[in-house]
Amino acid sequence: MAEISTGQMVRLQRERRGMSTTALATQAGCTPRHIELIEHGKRTPSLPLLREIAKVLGVRTAVLLGETPRDSHEPSRPQISDIERALFTCRSAAPDLEPPDAEQLSERVAAARNAWFTSARRYTILMAALPSLVTDAENLVLERTPDAYSVATDAYLLARGVLKHLRRVDLAHLAADRAMRFAEESADPLMTAWACWSLGQSMLSDDMHQIAYDVARRGIEVLQPHVADGDQRHLKALGALHLLAAIGAARSGDEDEARETISGPAAQLAERVDDSSGGYDLAFFGPTNVAIHMASLENDTGRPEAVLRIADDIDLRRTPSIERRTTHLWHVARACEDLGDDAASLLHLLRIERECPEELDHKLLLREMVRSLARRARPSWAPEVRQLAERHDIPI
Repeated sequence: MAEISTGQMVRLQRERRGMSTTALATQAGCTPRHIELIEHGKRTPSLPLLREIAKVLGVRTAVLLGETPRDSHEPSRPQISDIERALFTCRSAAPDLEPPDAEQLSERVAAARNAWFTSARRYTILMAALPSLVTDAENLVLERTPDAYSVATDAYLLARGVLKHLRRVDLAHLAADRAMRFAEESADPLMTAWACWSLGQSMLSDDMHQIAYDVARRGIEVLQPHVADGDQRHLKALGALHLLAAIGAARSGDEDEARETISGPAAQLAERVDDSSGGYDLAFFGPTNVAIHMASLENDTGRPEAVLRIADDIDLRRTPSIERRTTHLWHVARACEDLGDDAASLLHLLRIERECPEELDHKLLLREMVRSLARRARPSWAPEVRQLAERHDIPI
């Protein structure tokens, strides 16, 4: 199946509803010309605008972003049938094998998470690792011990993040739900807090922003009483939940609360931890990540100048997470594009490629940005963007 761009999907959904570009633009808050440029692949839509377009069209944003249909395993997409099979057959996948104990599985989950956050081949590695991690986690919880439930929670927290980036929102929801269920069984407030964070992230990816906010507040209530007697792990989880609440608030329309949360409790907690401290931390919470979230908020609210101003003070070397670095670089590339600086946008796309080439193989909006840049490239840098497209099989 050929790759369907976001612009093509917008046009398909619009035409299915018999809606004109003018009607769509009026309701989404942009110009008809902007819709035409998006549909013809000459403009990369921002996520805030894409969410408004999705709302008008009555679909989830994930649909416009090219969420893979459940029955789709075309060669151009990751082969996730093994992960699906593991998730839906659970314990029946390897009945004759003795499952690892909690310590062994915990080590494997930690190794897989390290690869996901630090390896340039993170998609390839995790696609291969997830099926057995899921199956072994499901077999391990048959022991019904707190340790077993905690490790199973950890496996599903990792799975949710990977599945989100593979554009399988349906499977990410399933993983988030199981992580929450096992976390509650573990009776560990820290794991329950992280499960709330993961569930909230899953809600954000499916346009359920108010629910994400509510889940974040619930996680804060669960964890807050244990922070005083806890350690850096508890501070990081609490900080990550405040950042989640801020993004949920911003996308629900309360930008003031979002800014106050990031500059207030989140920034205060960040002052008490270090970016690179070794405590268990799914979100790499610290001063750098707080700054990255402020830039993300400005990106969400359509203020590209503010994104670039904040980015000038961010040293990405301070976060060990490839995901954090590449996401931030994408926001900066987007801001440069919004300001008409296409050469700077290309520069940041090339930085993303250096960090993790596979990002440009799996992120549809990144691919569309490359395609859009190629179509309006100036002669001085057109060869570079064409070569970038060729390296990742991006049609232009």
